[in-house]
Amino acid sequence: MTKKLQRNLTLYPWYAALFHAYFWLPVYFLFFQSKFDLANVLLLESIYFASVVAMEVPSGWFSDMFGRKRTLVAASLFLCTSYVLFLGADSFNMFAIAQILLAAGIAFNSGTDTSFLLESTQALGVEDEYGQREAFATRANFLGTAVAGVFGGLAAMPDFRGAYVLSFIGAIGLLIITLRFTEPFPEIQNKNTSRVGLFKQVTSCIGLLRNIRLFWLSAFAVFMIVMNHIPYEFYQPYVEELASQYEIVKATPLLTSLHLTLTMLVAAWIASKSIQMRDQIGTVGTLISAAGLQLAMITVMHLFVNAPSAIATLLRSCPRALMTAPLNAAVAPNIPASKRATFLSLQSLFGRLGFASTLAIFAYVVGGDDWASITLMLQWGMWAGIVGLVVLVVTSPVVREK
Repeated sequence: MTKKLQRNLTLYPWYAALFHAYFWLPVYFLFFQSKFDLANVLLLESIYFASVVAMEVPSGWFSDMFGRKRTLVAASLFLCTSYVLFLGADSFNMFAIAQILLAAGIAFNSGTDTSFLLESTQALGVEDEYGQREAFATRANFLGTAVAGVFGGLAAMPDFRGAYVLSFIGAIGLLIITLRFTEPFPEIQNKNTSRVGLFKQVTSCIGLLRNIRLFWLSAFAVFMIVMNHIPYEFYQPYVEELASQYEIVKATPLLTSLHLTLTMLVAAWIASKSIQMRDQIGTVGTLISAAGLQLAMITVMHLFVNAPSAIATLLRSCPRALMTAPLNAAVAPNIPASKRATFLSLQSLFGRLGFASTLAIFAYVVGGDDWASITLMLQWGMWAGIVGLVVLVVTSPVVREK
């Protein structure tokens, strides 16, 4: 059994890399934009986030009740099916269904991946390694996206769907890895399956927020899910606008691919250093730094469209790289195993719900497809980020480590 559990730790970075090998990421916005107007593109993204919201907590409950391995296998199957549909989609409804299945894959992974790694270290008696292993897994996450960005962009140059062919192949590899995983604590799921319902589980998790430190950390996680997705959502049209200034619009898929790859490589390095930074300035200091950096990226994208600012936005994924391991190390070990995936899913639910609402509002009020409309959205995101950052800084003393 020990050997099988050790295999979990060996395979997990590969799982993280393959799960986040989003070959479609450099071109998905451009792909959708080639089929639909901006309002419908944003509506498709809103459908995705709303679907994740709908499935976040049920998937976390499923993980806590029936096991981490089964949940991760299900996530892989959802991704495989989604990519097949994207390849054959020829209508808005088909794209919407593919988005829903993609959301299911993301939701079933959310919270379960962190729980699986933590519980594997606990089962092996090496829980003190969890923080650093989470940092290494986060690095693998960004490296997987970086490599996928290069090949996805190249595959998409003749046809955007080429990126989804590679995504499907990667999802098959992901499924093989999850089938080789070993459930860390099968007795927990076997015990809880017959006695804890979804509503009771959610109520119990919400009750944990009476802990003021846990409440602040969860509020931070929700805020950053929204902020992290703003530059993620609009960097492709940002690069396209920059390319139009230099009259190289046809090279946009390659440019977005290279930009994504460089961004992920920088973020991978930051992720590997995140626990060291936490040890130097504390968890709260590290998280506040990440929030400030993300706000700076949104501000740059709003105010400037030039080569120097494009270079600066290579840091746009660094906030997530910096915050992920310290945040998970501060939250996950303090949640009972029988509630862990549900609690983490609740965090993601409220964050994604916030961003889904933001996208829906953007889609409703934006009247055109031009860059002026997008820069207005970035401006709104910038001001919302300023307000949120001020609140976090003002309230942070109540949760700082003594």
